[in-house]
Amino acid sequence: MKLSIFMPSLDYHTLFIILIMNAAIVAVIWGGIALAYRDFYAARHWMAGSLLTCFGALLLLLQYYIGGDFPSVAGNFLIIAGFWLFYIGLLAFYRSNIRSILLQLCIIMTLSLLAALAEYSNWLWLAAVHGMTYLAALFCMLVYLLSRSNKSPGAYVCIVSVSLGIFCQIYNLYLTYRIAAKDIDISYFLTLYSYNFLVMQFSAGLLTFGFFILTIDALRKEVERLAGVDDLTGLPTRKRFNDVLSLADQQFKDNETPYALLLIDVDYFKSFNDDMGHRAGDVILKHFGKTVSSLLKVRQIMSRHGGDEFCILLPASTKEQAETLAKRIKEKLSAVPITVNTKPVFITVSIGIAMRNSETHETLAADIFDEADKALYQVKRNGRDGYAFYHAAVCA
Repeated sequence: MKLSIFMPSLDYHTLFIILIMNAAIVAVIWGGIALAYRDFYAARHWMAGSLLTCFGALLLLLQYYIGGDFPSVAGNFLIIAGFWLFYIGLLAFYRSNIRSILLQLCIIMTLSLLAALAEYSNWLWLAAVHGMTYLAALFCMLVYLLSRSNKSPGAYVCIVSVSLGIFCQIYNLYLTYRIAAKDIDISYFLTLYSYNFLVMQFSAGLLTFGFFILTIDALRKEVERLAGVDDLTGLPTRKRFNDVLSLADQQFKDNETPYALLLIDVDYFKSFNDDMGHRAGDVILKHFGKTVSSLLKVRQIMSRHGGDEFCILLPASTKEQAETLAKRIKEKLSAVPITVNTKPVFITVSIGIAMRNSETHETLAADIFDEADKALYQVKRNGRDGYAFYHAAVCA
C-alpha cells in the first residue's frame, strides 16, 4: 500500500531562487575577503564553491522552463562540485596539502558524471548518484574536521552543519529507495523532499557561518601575530618581549628562578648606514637577527627594540650560560660574513648583560634594562666588540 501525506509541498521554484540568492551573496562576501587578503586562499575556494552552487541552482530552476534532463544533471553536478570546493577550501584554511585531494576530486566527479549520464533519463537513478556524491564530500569534510586537534568554535559549528547535511542526504536516499520500491506516493516523496531540501539549505548556511567564524578567528590571530613581530627582522616586538620578561621576573620573585637579559648593539651601525645606505643597514640587521636566532634554545627569545638595539632573554639561566651565549654570538658573527653591495662585511657587537639570581636580591627593585644598558655602555667605553656583566669588568 502506497503511503501519502497531507502536508503542503513547498514551492521548488521559490526554494531554488532562495538558494541562488544566498549562494550569490556568499560568493560576493568571500570574493571581497579574497581581494582584501590575497594570501587567504581558503576564501578563493569558498567563493568558487558558492559560485558553482549559484549556477547549479540556476540550472535546476531553468529545468522547469526549458525541459529536458540536461539542466538537472548539470545543475546537480555543479552544486556537488561546489561542495567539494568547500572541502578543499577547508584544507587550504588549515594549510593541508590539497594536490592529492584535487586528483581524487577529479576522479570522483568524473565517475559521478559518467554514472549520471549512463541513465540520465531515469530521475531516481540520478537522485541516487547525486546523493552518494554529496555524501562523499560531506563525509570527507566531517572526518577531516573531527581529526583536527584544538578545535575552535567555528570548527564545531562546521561539524554540526555537516552532520545535519549528512542526515539530510541519507534521508533523501531513503526516500529515493522507498519510491523506487513503489511503496510511497509521488506526492509524499516530493513533499518530504522539499522540506528536506529546505533543511539542507539551512545546513549549507550554517556551514558558511562556521567558515566565517573560522575566518574571523584566523584573521584575529594574524593581527595579533603581526602586532608582535618586527616587520624587518621577523623577531618579536618589544611589547611581546616585555610580556615574556614579566613572566620570567614573576617566576624569579616566586621561586627564585634565575634569568639573564642581554642588551646588544651592532657596532658602528650608523657608519654602515651613512657609507653604504639604509638598504645595506637593513641587510645587516636581517643577517644579525637570523644568525643570532639560530643560536638560541627553546624558550629563549630575542627581540628588536628599535634601530640596531636587540634584547635576548634567557629564562632559567645561570651567569655561566649567559656568558657562553655572548661568546658564541661574537664567534658566530666573526665567522660568518655578510655580503653588502658585493663586498663581504664582518660585523661586531657590544653586549651588556644583567642577571637576576640569588646574588641580586638587593637590586630586585631596579630596572634590569637599565642595568644591562650600563653594562653595554661599559663595553662601548672600552672599545666595543665585547661583553660585560653589570658591575663586572669587561671580558672581551
